[in-house]
Amino acid sequence: MTKQQRVLKTVAVAVLMALLAVACGGGSEGETTQPGSSFDGEDTSTDLAPIATTEPIPLATEDEADPAAASAPASVSNDDEDPWMVDVLYVNEDVVLVPTFDAPNGSQISIYDINPIDVIELEYPLLAETAFGNRLALLVEEFDSSGNWAKVLLPVRPNGSTAWVQTAFFRQESHNYHITIDVSENSVNVYRGEELLVEQIAVSGRDSRPTPVVRAYIDEKIAGASLSPAYGDWVLSIAAFSEALGTFGGGMPKLALHGTNQPELMGQYVSSGCVRIPNEVVSFIAELVPVGTVVDIIA
Repeated sequence: MTKQQRVLKTVAVAVLMALLAVACGGGSEGETTQPGSSFDGEDTSTDLAPIATTEPIPLATEDEADPAAASAPASVSNDDEDPWMVDVLYVNEDVVLVPTFDAPNGSQISIYDINPIDVIELEYPLLAETAFGNRLALLVEEFDSSGNWAKVLLPVRPNGSTAWVQTAFFRQESHNYHITIDVSENSVNVYRGEELLVEQIAVSGRDSRPTPVVRAYIDEKIAGASLSPAYGDWVLSIAAFSEALGTFGGGMPKLALHGTNQPELMGQYVSSGCVRIPNEVVSFIAELVPVGTVVDIIA
């Protein structure tokens, strides 16, 4: 590891959440930014206050564990009934920082966002509140046999990163909504199970900044009016990142599905990775699907 990388790791916790950006650029005018993020406009991020921590919750030993809990994990999805059903963890209101582990009852680990373009790693504490003031939501990949632990997708690079968390930090809900973004056709389809609810032509990333092919999920909803008219009524943040950019607007090149003030661009490849759809459609989707909805970006 180079000296520069070590220095960056040292200061990462203090500045990371001020470096969140969304790769939506290309064609929009008049954007403004919110502190802590940059959507297509100039970087106006500011450092945040020091981060408080929450200690890991002690778990019962095997002898002390509740037999009922050990035999029946909390509402784990039954793929035989509905293959589209997924489980989402929503962080409890009294949590500040979620500890992460390498396995159930394993070693506590630190999470790093890895920027392969600039060869930089930044420590990424899993804060319970996002830069936009929303509560953390994590998509479950699997539970352990007790239901006390869940393997979850993380909002860091590389796309698809996972870690184990304690379910005691969260409440759990299940749903079968999912979104498919096909960049080969520039289309956005929204489903409930097998039922097609929305079919829309979109704008996606240009050749030099393509929208990546990845499985992720909507990790928060942000009112577009709080950011800029360029984003329409809603920004549906996706827990995935551009794979062509190291940074964007001074921060992490995060993806989103959002509205637009240039609907005439529908069908074109002009963004920096984000996917744009008409305002009335993104508003309908924002009301329809929950945070934690799976997003499959395919080609």
